[in-house]
Amino acid sequence: MLTGPWYHLWPLMALTGYRFKPFIIFSNRHEIRRIDLNKGEFSVLVPGLRNTIALDFHLSQNTLYWTDVVEDKIYPLTSFDVVIQYGLATPEGLAVDWIAGNIYWVESNLDQIEVAKLDGTMRTTLLAGEVEHPRAIALDPRDGILFWTDWDASLPRIEAASMSGEGRKTIHKETGSGGWPNGLTVDYLERRILWIDARSDAIYSAKYDGSGLIEVLRGHEYLSHPFAVTMYGGEVYWTDWRTNTLAKANKWTGTNVTVVQRTNTQPFDLQVYHPSRQPQGEKHTHEPCSHLCLINYNQTFSCACPHLMKLGPDKRTCYESRQFLLYTRQIEIRGVDIENPYYNYIISFTVPDIDNVTVVDYDALEHRIYWSDVRTQTIKRAFINGTGVETVVSADLPNAHGLAVDWVSRNLFWTSYDANKKQINVARLDGSFKNAVIQGLDKPHCLVLHPILGLVVHTDTLTRIKMPLHLVKIKPSKFALRRSIHF
Repeated sequence: MLTGPWYHLWPLMALTGYRFKPFIIFSNRHEIRRIDLNKGEFSVLVPGLRNTIALDFHLSQNTLYWTDVVEDKIYPLTSFDVVIQYGLATPEGLAVDWIAGNIYWVESNLDQIEVAKLDGTMRTTLLAGEVEHPRAIALDPRDGILFWTDWDASLPRIEAASMSGEGRKTIHKETGSGGWPNGLTVDYLERRILWIDARSDAIYSAKYDGSGLIEVLRGHEYLSHPFAVTMYGGEVYWTDWRTNTLAKANKWTGTNVTVVQRTNTQPFDLQVYHPSRQPQGEKHTHEPCSHLCLINYNQTFSCACPHLMKLGPDKRTCYESRQFLLYTRQIEIRGVDIENPYYNYIISFTVPDIDNVTVVDYDALEHRIYWSDVRTQTIKRAFINGTGVETVVSADLPNAHGLAVDWVSRNLFWTSYDANKKQINVARLDGSFKNAVIQGLDKPHCLVLHPILGLVVHTDTLTRIKMPLHLVKIKPSKFALRRSIHF
């Protein structure tokens, strides 16, 4: 995956004796670069990337993390492993909890915030519902507080919650010329947040509760379309798309605007690598949770469960539960918590595996999802953990709007119709032994099975009659038609 000269550049090059020299890490989409804040020199840390957006790091573990919105993955720098590689749509924001050892990210297309351990395990949905277009995320693990920006067209805002997802509240609503709260960072010394608005082209600062609002800088030549922001010492740093620059200014007054570096392409996220950007708080050596421990307010912990698990009555122990609601939209398949349908209970299936999905079904025995894609004219399947995506049928699939799994005989049924074929098809679950089981229909559409009774129920549009229902009985393990009853 990653090769080249970057590896020897990384491990704490800034350490000289007892002095830590700060440097900037930033992405210009296809590379991650390092800039020495003292000398202004830059070097390439990671070359040959596709579309890197968000960055963060874990200083004590010498690890850099980044998101790639083309590959839809989250990577660490210190190994060849991928931290998160399934079920990502557009991970635009990323934040590392350096105290509890978790990683948080924003899914702007899925409208949610997720969390996992630093190695990608114990993944779960943290916040969803009334999240319209989240973009950036920032943490202060000392206080157990999480901040994020939301581009919601009706109410652009900045929200906060505990890092366990509790106590959610809006701390700033964009008014006036604002409306695109883009980058977000934390001033750990002052316990303030700083953010940039890409509509008003301004930098703002406020206390954690939203009070004490300050307009730091507005309408400067090098603040014409800002994307990301960070800070170090008494200065705020940001990237700007229109001028392709990294710039800095005084964090209180916005004075002394200085270009740190110019780039040939648009710069995205940036971070200052220095111990002051990850101040240490109270560490809990005895975590009370069976799976995932998240920092709460007031230096306490709350327990959470990964996908396909529920928290028990003791609020500490997770138990397995595979009951969820499976549904599909055009370019997305979700399995959500029945009790809280905004929260994903499995990872989401999105592009490129999903193009124009029309119908989905589930095999509980092998924990697999099957779906039909009318644009690619394929039937695909995958395990509910996101692995094993494969095409099982790639022919006889015009307008395959009906699909059903026979979990008794281990067969797959689907409808298809065009000028030549108007039928219901059947095959083994792996796509083998494909055959037409019912032919001579008009426009078969929906399809359900009752394998115990050996019934196929489907809809068909006949001339001048809208969607009559057909009940077809077949032998549970055979393809031969026994009887057809028209309603």
